[in-house]
Order: sequence, then structure tokens, then C-alpha cells
Amino acid sequence: MNYQVETAKNGEATLLLNNIYIYSKYNPKDDASKFIKKEYDESAKGYFLVGLGLGYHLEALLELDKGKPIIVLALDHKELKICPFISQMEQYKNVNIIIRIESNVDLSQYKVIIPNPWMKAIGHEHRLHDVLEDIKIRQMSYVALATELEKNFQANSKNNDHSISKFSNTFQGKSACLVSAGPSLDDTIKLLKETKGKSFILAVGSSLNTLLRNDIEPNAVIITDTQINVVNQLENKGYKGLLFYLATANHEMTRVHKGQKVIIYQEGYLLSENEAKARNEDVLETGGSVATTAFSLLEYMGFQKVILFGQDLGFKDYNTHSISSSSGNKVINGISFRRVLANNGEYIHTTANLSAYLRWFERKVNETSVELYNTSWEGAKIKGIPYLDAASLKNKLVF
Repeated sequence: MNYQVETAKNGEATLLLNNIYIYSKYNPKDDASKFIKKEYDESAKGYFLVGLGLGYHLEALLELDKGKPIIVLALDHKELKICPFISQMEQYKNVNIIIRIESNVDLSQYKVIIPNPWMKAIGHEHRLHDVLEDIKIRQMSYVALATELEKNFQANSKNNDHSISKFSNTFQGKSACLVSAGPSLDDTIKLLKETKGKSFILAVGSSLNTLLRNDIEPNAVIITDTQINVVNQLENKGYKGLLFYLATANHEMTRVHKGQKVIIYQEGYLLSENEAKARNEDVLETGGSVATTAFSLLEYMGFQKVILFGQDLGFKDYNTHSISSSSGNKVINGISFRRVLANNGEYIHTTANLSAYLRWFERKVNETSVELYNTSWEGAKIKGIPYLDAASLKNKLVF
């Protein structure tokens, strides 16, 4: 990590890290203060600030809130030496400067502040990049959708649908297929058809169209998206089976479905957690995507084996979904891609969001007793989840 303290145009010190300016090279303190004012949330229990640097963001935060706890994550020991604000730390008993973040740290009621220049400057190889990116993605998603989340939650709470507790451990020792809408679903759809009656098929909403076109009616569908376009995943499809939906999923979609509906209260969303507590219901870890939520549900239901279909977490030739999926499209040119190793040994494209979901599965497989298998040959290799070919599949099914 190459730190360089330079003099800005207004005479103040500014900081360059790995050739990226952490602060403005014109008015560093003023710009840091403006950023913090935009990020500030007086309703937060406390603040988690990434990057100590020269202390400008921390100073600005303390000017707004001197009482609540503030955790500052310094990304390198060098920051403790270059930050002139360190000498004033003794007077702020609510400030805790750390140099590593524990995996079990609870930031659910903290306002997380991650200035973008820090993420750019540390790069993908830094030991903290992945965990910070996961936090940043969750935060950006929440901020962008906060209004829709609450609107959907309030509407769905009036549905009086059953919650997931009636399904707790009801399928112990059985196997399930978790069907997503990645491009590989087109290659494995015939294989999936052979599992009918031999496993429980849980389909994410975007894969339902592909399944129905191939005469496969899933045992259940799961939808978690807040946006109105998920109505298309069910409308006029003829599916009247079991639907699991997140408490914050689009409320128009839940109105459209005519079959049995089961609401899922998610962990980490305060309104949902409070409602679950009031109803004496369980909450689920969501992981940020419909597929990660679906796996949490299958785990909760007690399945011993889960086989992933269409869970590519990447894409070859810019095809992001199954051709007949309700989300079928191609990636728009200009998006910044990454490369990830596929099960076939080649490299495919991926994105920040998909990388976060891949990391979630890699963490989860080390924590769960469920056996996980992946059928996506050209999809991303998920450490700890072996590839399963057609010949081996029949030996994994118990239903």
C-alpha cells in the first residue's frame, strides 16, 4: 500500500493511495465534510467508517455526532502514523479504531460509510476488499430500494399468509433441486426433467417460464425482488402452485398469484424482524439474492442434499440468463466485468454482485450440514460445491 501525502491547491494536506486520490486535490477537508453530510443518518445506532487516512471523514462525522459509537476501520497500520488527528483521539471515548473486521461483527443498526476512493485504491487483492464490497453492495441496494421495501412490506403484511414455520424440518433426509435462470439451465433442462417425482423442485421466479415450457411444474416458486417487473414471472403463466415470497417482495406480484402463498421474514431488515417477533415466526438469512434466499429456505426445510441448476454466477458470450427465462437478456456493453474460473476450467465474465453471491455460497457451504452440488459446467466454480454430471445425479436423489 503506497501512501503519499501531498499538498492540495488550497494548501491543505491531501492523500494519494496507490495513485488514487482519497480526498480532493483542491479542497480535501471541505469535500470530505460534504460527503459525510450526505451519508449521515441521525437515526443510526452508531457508525462504521472505512478508512482513517488523514482523519478528514472522521473529523466531519464527529462534528455532526459526538455521542454515538464510531468504529473506524484503518486499512493499513501506516494510517495510524500519517493521521494527524490521532493525537486528539483520547478526548473521543466513543471512537474505536480497528485494523481488522471480525466476520461476526454486528453492523445491522450501524450506518456503514465506505468512501468509494478507498475501494478503488485498495484493489481486489487487498485482504479486506471482498468483505467491504459485500457490505457496500448491501448498503447501496438498501438505499436505492428503501422506499419500495417499506411499501411492499406494509402491503404484504396485510395478506395474512402463513409463514415458513410450518415447513421447518419437514423434508429431513430428502433432496431438492434449486433452479435458477442462468444460461446453463438451457443445457441441463432435460436432466432436470428426469428429477420430477424424485426430488423437490424449488424454482426462482425468473426460471419458471423455462420450466413450464419444458413441461416441468416445480413444487414451489420463490420470488424476492421488490420491482414491479417480477409480476411478469407469474402473470398468465398458469402456475397456481406454492409460492414463497420475501416480506419486501413486490406486493403486486403477491396479489397476482392465485395459489398458496407463504411469506418469508428476512433477517437484517428491522421491520421484518419485528413483525416475525410479534408473530412468533422465524426469520431467514437472505444473502442478497433470490438463489441465496432459496438455499436458506431449503436448509430450513431440512433437506439433506441440494442440487443447483442454472446457478452460473457468471456468463459466457454475454448471455446472462436462460433464453426462455423471463429475465433473458444480454449484458449491455460498457459494464466493467471480472473474470472467474468456471467448472470446465475456462474463465467466464462476472460482476461485483455475482461475485458477492459466489462468496456467500462458499461461506455457507462451510457452515451447513446440507450437501451441495452444482450442475453448471460452464458456470462459476464454487469452492466446496462439486460439479455433478448426469451419470452421478440419480445417485443423489432422495424424495
